[in-house]
Amino acid sequence: MKILYAIQGTGNGHLSRSMDIVPLLKKMGDVDVLVSGTQGDLNLPFPVKYKLHGFGFIFGKSGGVDLWASFFKSRFRKFIKEIKALPIDKYDLVINDFEPVSAGHVI
Repeated sequence: MKILYAIQGTGNGHLSRSMDIVPLLKKMGDVDVLVSGTQGDLNLPFPVKYKLHGFGFIFGKSGGVDLWASFFKSRFRKFIKEIKALPIDKYDLVINDFEPVSAGHVI
C-alpha cells in the first residue's frame, strides 16, 4: 500500500507526533511524508518527500485567528499551485494531520 502522511509544520506538536506515527505506518506500507509550513524546529528522523509552504494563520491580539491578516499575509496563489501539483492520485491512503495542501483535494 502506498501511503501519504501529510503533517502541518507550523509548529512542533504535529511534527513531534509524526516521530511516533511514521514508524508504525512504515509497517503497513510504503510511506511518503509531506510537511507544509516553515515554522517547525524539529529535525525529523525520516525523509520528507514534499516540503511545502502551505497555509498558516495569523493570530489576533485576543488570541483568535485573524482571518483577514491570515489571508493578506498568505501566499494564496502559491498555495493553490501546491494543491494542484501534489500527485494525490498516486496514493492508496492519505493521512492528514491538519495539513492544508493535501486537504485541498477534498474540496
